[in-house]
Amino acid sequence: MITVTVPLDSRSYEVKIGVFDAAAAADQLASALGKATGVAVLVDSQVGKKSPRVAPLVEALAARLPGVRRLDLPAGEACKTMAAVERTCQWLAEAGYDRGAALIAIGGGATSDHVGFAAAIYLRGIDFAICSTTVLGMVDASVGGKTGADLPAGKNLVGAFHQPRAVIAELGFLATLPRREQAAGLAEAVKAGLIADEQLLLRLEADARADRVFDLDSLAATVAEAVRVKVQVVTEDEREAGRRAILNFGHTVGHAIEAESAYDLLHGEAVALGMVAALAFGVARGETEASLQARACELLSRIGLPIDVARRISPATLARIEVDKKRRSNEIGFVFVPRAGQSIVKKVPLAELQQQLPAALATR
Repeated sequence: MITVTVPLDSRSYEVKIGVFDAAAAADQLASALGKATGVAVLVDSQVGKKSPRVAPLVEALAARLPGVRRLDLPAGEACKTMAAVERTCQWLAEAGYDRGAALIAIGGGATSDHVGFAAAIYLRGIDFAICSTTVLGMVDASVGGKTGADLPAGKNLVGAFHQPRAVIAELGFLATLPRREQAAGLAEAVKAGLIADEQLLLRLEADARADRVFDLDSLAATVAEAVRVKVQVVTEDEREAGRRAILNFGHTVGHAIEAESAYDLLHGEAVALGMVAALAFGVARGETEASLQARACELLSRIGLPIDVARRISPATLARIEVDKKRRSNEIGFVFVPRAGQSIVKKVPLAELQQQLPAALATR
């Protein structure tokens, strides 16, 4: 087991990374939530259906915590609607959960976003913890306290900062995770390497060339290193007043592509496309080393992620950037990567991005 601490004073918590049996996982979660008056366990319905690890974990939690009840959520991004969050809050109220209650999420990034947001707003805030079951959830969504839901206009336009009390990256769930979803999760690890840790990027490249990037030992190391990158950034800037904005690399264009696909693309696939777009735009503006664009595309392709972003940029996609949550007036805080392991945020006029991006991609 690997432990990474998120040091936030009284709200500090630990991220435990490893393969846990039901009793060990329940022990970790119960130690963080032991004072709860009741615990609701919210499960991604697809994970609950496919993984034999869910039922024993819920049973073990019920043996250690009071008032445990299970609620299955819509699978994936479908749970990140305001209607879905409202249904969860209504269910909590009808079940009698009070301000001393806590929630546990079992699922990937969408599930932890939903559960964290519900915990942030139910009775104006209750505790929650996460058992993450996907690579994407482990390396990104479960750490840092960002929670949220989507609107028809765009992704993650509603949310709150609300830190969990504990996180388990339960690698045992990856045995039933489709390869496409594993690859999508690794996009966020590539992002972490590009923006802040070239050694992580180098290791991912070596693992991809050796065809071991999906081996459990490699995934454990990748998750731990990516989490450390995020923890270092989050502890410097918890509420994205400054440096934390670098974690949005690839997301400005990626979110627009993801929403325009009606979420047929997985989040990590959209982020991969968004990173290619950001690198191309950076090269066109003289912000990014041209060689880094080719290097990133090779790695993403080896992992099995899409890089054909030019054909996905339509007027409708460009229009979606206008509702990006990082927009201020007519400018967007755009993340550039000058070279591997370094990142900067610059204000870019929205019109300039919309006009120049297609040309930058055309020359990629």
